This record gives sequence, C-alpha cells and structure tokens, in this order.
Amino acid sequence: MPAQRTWEPSKEEQQRVLDEWETARERLERLVSARVTAVGDVLRAAELPVGRGDADAPRPGGDAQDERDYSWVLDAFQAAGKLLDEAADLPDLAAAAVLAERALVRFAALHARRAGQSAPRPPERCYYNPLHTAAGSGGPPARKQHRQRARRRTGPREAAADRRPACPSCRKAILAGQQPDVLPALVPVKVSRLRTARMLVPYYSVPQQWSLWSVSACGAYGDEWPGLVLRGEHRRRAAAARKA
Repeated sequence: MPAQRTWEPSKEEQQRVLDEWETARERLERLVSARVTAVGDVLRAAELPVGRGDADAPRPGGDAQDERDYSWVLDAFQAAGKLLDEAADLPDLAAAAVLAERALVRFAALHARRAGQSAPRPPERCYYNPLHTAAGSGGPPARKQHRQRARRRTGPREAAADRRPACPSCRKAILAGQQPDVLPALVPVKVSRLRTARMLVPYYSVPQQWSLWSVSACGAYGDEWPGLVLRGEHRRRAAAARKA
C-alpha cells in the first residue's frame, strides 16, 4: 500500500492565505483601535488616569478590594495599548479589545460598589470569537437555561451549541449544522520534511506555548493576563511560534 502523501499548499494557495490574513488584520486593527480609544475616553472622562506617572492621580481609597480593582483597571488598559502596538496575530488584537472593555466593566463595578449599588454583571464572551456580542445576551439566566435544557431531550446540535458560550449568531450557526464565525490565528504547520506553511486555524486550537489566548478566550477569563502582557509574555510565545 503506497504511503499517504501529506497535503502541501501551492505557492499561490499560501499567498492567498497570507493575503486573507493581512486583510483581516488591517480591518481588525481599525476596529480594535477604535474600541480601545473609546474606552480610554470614558476612563478619562471619569477622571481615571490611564497612566501611572501622574503624581496627582486620584487614588480610590476604600478597602483592599477597591485598591486591587483600581490597579487591575490600570494594568488592563495599559496591556490593551501594548497589545495594540505589538500585536503579532489577530488574537493579540482581539485580546486588546477584550482587556480594554474588561477594564471599563471593572471600573464601573468599582464605582457602583463604592456608591452602595450592586455591581453590573460582567458580560460572558463568545468563545468562538470574543469580539462578537455577549454570549446569551437577552436570554434567561444561565441556571434557568440549564434547568430548561435538563427537562428536554437534547440533540447533538443542541449539545454542541451548549458546550461553549456563544453569541446568538454563532449559536444559530451551530444549531443549523454550520461552522460559527471563528476568530482565526496564523500558525506554522509542517507540511513536509523541509517545508513549513502558514495556515489559518481557530485561535483556540493554537498550542499554549505559542499563544496566551487559546485557553482564555483572548483574556476574557481570569485576571492574570494584563500582568503577563506587561511582562512581555505574549511576545515570547509569538517568538516561539515563529521558530517552530
């Protein structure tokens, strides 16, 4: 039985992939830049300094939680700007928007808490593309949804749609048996002993040693990401991918 040959993209096919990626990058950079700028405008209007060098910058006061949240807001917004400037791939740009918007949500929660009000619930990001509208927005609470699904028989498409948080558009596509609109990443793929091609794959399938964002929905979950970005971890992992 002859050995099965590995598919190798032609030069034309590889160039089409790179052109598609570059077009997506330019479009996403404009979108994310506008989002980060809008967040910065809101924070400045709320008299939150977006840099740490101002000796007269107001401090939040209050308890230790306020101090931690205030510091995280500053770090997250600074990390968003750093990602926007240094993005090596599309998930870096998505993470810039996610961190900037999370900084705004955290700041709003801080203000609400200090005013004696209940803090707004952070929106749940679409796992397939964290730049999409919030997952499950406008629907019943998650616990109620879970009880409703438990009472009815769930088919394979419903089970697939429920597996990850999804925006209405992605959920609709999954229920229809179609692929959701996934945020892609450009990664090296070894297609022969001597040749490596660049391919577009779902961002969440990128190995963790190559990207910070594959396990966190581009920084949507967990508070460690701003610190990692400010320490340059995103650059180190991108360099590891380039060397692969």
